[in-house]
Amino acid sequence: MRPRIFSLMLTAFALVIVLGIGGMSSFFWLAVANFEHRSAAWASEELAQARAGASRLGDFYRERGSWRGVDELFAAVEAELAGQGEVAITLVDARGRVIASGPPRRPGAPAAPQPPGAPEVALPAMGGMRDGNDRQSTMLAFQQAIPVEAGGRQVGALLVSVDGRQLAGENGLFNRGRFAQGVASAGLALAAVLLGLAAFFSGRISTPLRQLTGAARALAAGDMAVRVRPARVREVGELAGAFNSMAESLVRADEQRRQLTADVAHELRTPLAIIKGRLEGIQDGIYRADDEQIGGLLDEVALLERLIDDLRLLALADAGQLPLYPEAVDPAHLLADARRSFVHQAEERGVALHAEAPAGLPELSADPQRIAQVLGNLVGNALRHTPSGGSVVMRASCRPGAVVFEVSDSGSGIAPADLPHIFDRFYRADRSRTRSSGGAGLGLAIARRIVEAHGGQIWAESAPGSGTTFRFSLPGG
Repeated sequence: MRPRIFSLMLTAFALVIVLGIGGMSSFFWLAVANFEHRSAAWASEELAQARAGASRLGDFYRERGSWRGVDELFAAVEAELAGQGEVAITLVDARGRVIASGPPRRPGAPAAPQPPGAPEVALPAMGGMRDGNDRQSTMLAFQQAIPVEAGGRQVGALLVSVDGRQLAGENGLFNRGRFAQGVASAGLALAAVLLGLAAFFSGRISTPLRQLTGAARALAAGDMAVRVRPARVREVGELAGAFNSMAESLVRADEQRRQLTADVAHELRTPLAIIKGRLEGIQDGIYRADDEQIGGLLDEVALLERLIDDLRLLALADAGQLPLYPEAVDPAHLLADARRSFVHQAEERGVALHAEAPAGLPELSADPQRIAQVLGNLVGNALRHTPSGGSVVMRASCRPGAVVFEVSDSGSGIAPADLPHIFDRFYRADRSRTRSSGGAGLGLAIARRIVEAHGGQIWAESAPGSGTTFRFSLPGG
């Protein structure tokens, strides 16, 4: 299924949130993990060097029996540890008194918070770290006491203190500049990814909309053949489908307009040509201006008047301005009136005309003259297509919420190819019929417009050789 715009935008925002939080969390985790790894490696190397120094100091005490003269060896050990970074070491005896210290301390002062002889413990990666804004000259990251043994007994301890600046300085393990640079790089990379996603999702929406805009402009300029391809986004695809349907409707409407113009011109040309010819004949003395000629001219004028009235009625119906004067009417009376109007015509054609209406039909709120016009068009059309000896039956029945009128004939029927077009203007199923025998082809179009103006529906059922049945329903009951 094609995604909705809401789902697409929700997905985009969800990806932004997830990638934003996940990306920054992953970066901080990697930064901390890298710092811990480097701190552990640095501490391990530092302590190994300090233990070696403590071992050498223990050998010195075992050979001398005291700490006298240890300053030279202590300076050498301090120099070796100083190569690892900013590390301060202090040598204390078994009582905790300072023997040697770097940087120098006041003699007799305690060297560290840990008492001498404290067991060696594992070095924590961030143990003892202080705030970077601390103004003290020494920011101890950690302090470790390494026992100094001689002859199997502890004769002192080597205290190792690491300055916090070793971890946070410019060349330290935790370099603030490099950390800020890494955060900025990660942010830029994440921004690039999110911008790429935004461009992708935006393109999925904006591209088909731009195509639709271009197609609309082309259609407005008169290009009736323009169409747009359905988009993958559901709403945009539905909009494209609606545009294509609209374009096809405009093409059909334009074709119908052209056909209507041609049909109107054709229908008006014939009576006008007859009227003009007869008047010119009278003027030239070919015809006499007697009652017969004047009667013929009046008949042609009546045809023109009827055609113009029919076209005006259709125009009003199309504009929704067809005047209706509804009142309570009895369906049975409508059928009876229609039969009285056409019974003589039916007798002249040798066609039996019947009206059937069951008792108890509900009254309708309708314009009786307009409904009579619909029945007149249907009955007149049925009589023209029913041969002598046939029959035309008018019926009315009640259905839930509607009354259905029916006009059936026993004529030749309508071909399936013509049935969908019988309500079109100027359409004749039998093209051989003339205006005098088949009308102008507006009767059924007018009937449909009147029924629809009353809120009803009209349809037809027919088969060649089996007659035709027209039905229309009106709200009521």
